[in-house]
Amino acid sequence: MKKNLKPQNKKRTLIDICVILICAAALIGGIFLARDSAPKEANPYYTVEYELVRVTQVLFDNYTVDHEAEDVPRGSQSLNVVVLTGRFKGETMPVTNYLGPLHEKIAKQGSVLTVTITADSREDGFQISIVNYDFTWLLVGMLALFVIAVVIIGRKKGVMSLIGLLYSLIAIVFFLIPMWLKGYPALPLTLVCCLFITVFGFTLLGGVTKKTVSAMLGTLLCVAVSAVFAIVCGRIARVSGLTMDEAEWLLDESQMLPGVTLNVRGLFVSGIIISALGAVMDVAMSIASSVNELNEVDPTLSKKRLFTSGMNIGRDMIGTMTNTLILAFVGSSLNLVIIMFAAGMQPYQLINNDDTIMEVIRAVAGSLGLVLAVPLTAAAASGFAKRKKEEV
Repeated sequence: MKKNLKPQNKKRTLIDICVILICAAALIGGIFLARDSAPKEANPYYTVEYELVRVTQVLFDNYTVDHEAEDVPRGSQSLNVVVLTGRFKGETMPVTNYLGPLHEKIAKQGSVLTVTITADSREDGFQISIVNYDFTWLLVGMLALFVIAVVIIGRKKGVMSLIGLLYSLIAIVFFLIPMWLKGYPALPLTLVCCLFITVFGFTLLGGVTKKTVSAMLGTLLCVAVSAVFAIVCGRIARVSGLTMDEAEWLLDESQMLPGVTLNVRGLFVSGIIISALGAVMDVAMSIASSVNELNEVDPTLSKKRLFTSGMNIGRDMIGTMTNTLILAFVGSSLNLVIIMFAAGMQPYQLINNDDTIMEVIRAVAGSLGLVLAVPLTAAAASGFAKRKKEEV
């Protein structure tokens, strides 16, 4: 037995490495595909650039603080700024910083700000509009704290989870979004991303084993069910990506991309899938691990008994996980709900509002995926557990 153990372990390790390399190669290929022949803006003269500036001098302040509106500054500032990045680096010019409830960015001498620089190559000069403070240091600090905590507490598993998270973010930011901006439909792109994110993440954490394959199957099936549910309910309620607040801006942006028609409708379901994926992966892995552990402790347990145990464990998880996901969706739309109540909407008006319906579909579709992850993963895990074991 000992003689065959090492070759078997080497074989499994080789399989794990191959799967990880295939996923990595697919991501790299997808990124290059997304970058090739990127569409250009229709106007070759007019440009908008996002850069950093530093305030060299506050010329004068012309604002007051509204103490009756939670100390909101109202008015403006006149500033002198120097551009720190981009092709206009080193240029200085006066800028007006308008202040109000939606823009409370009071600047001081030495402040670093993010701005938009608009220019027309047919005309001299450029214009600067202040967007926000530069929070790079804050974001780096928060991410560093998060990474340190995960590594210290999670150790090797923590490091693997961070690599999986990085893979997911790269897939979404550098593949899914650029490909969508080229006119490809959002839903197939999202499902492809979910497939590789799921396979890569589970393989990285546990290798290609019965446990992880069960979790993969449970996750992908549940994501597919959530997508179908959202599509059907969205068509019945006649809501889609076109009814989202950002739809008008996206459609206007589509006109700036010659030869490209952006698939805005599919963004609604794609957002639901991406939002639910992490939670579904968590539940699927927990159920698969539990069933696998039970089988290791007591190999005499039947497939039916393992499935029942997995279901019992999953029922304890369903309540808290579903509650977590729905509250997350409610929290993200809390301002909208408050506005509706403040406007004096009747219950039937509130329920039949497009924004309300979209949030309900998001919450229920994601939660449905979580609920179904329990029986689907338990069935897959118990089935794999009772397959004939490989000789070691």
